Amino acid sequence: MRRKTEIALRVVTAVVGGYALAAGTAAALSLGLPAVQDRAEAVLTATMAALLPCVLTVVMVFAAASARRALAWTAGLTAAIWAAVSLLKSMTGTGV
Repeated sequence: MRRKTEIALRVVTAVVGGYALAAGTAAALSLGLPAVQDRAEAVLTATMAALLPCVLTVVMVFAAASARRALAWTAGLTAAIWAAVSLLKSMTGTGV
């Protein structure tokens, strides 16, 4: 893969994948945390905590050996977190 294409793929993966992972993390935590916190506090905590996976995704994407490997890892983690969101939705009977 050419260098410019590799960098462009990493940037797109970091932006889109980081956003999708952060959104999934916020959704999963906002569904799971009301068991131990008030709902409003749970959503606020989930939103703040979702910034961490976003930042870590950007770091991981640019530290990976190849852009394709970074894309695969990001897609796999995003799919896993959204599967957890789906499971939590069915268990709690609520929607996000």
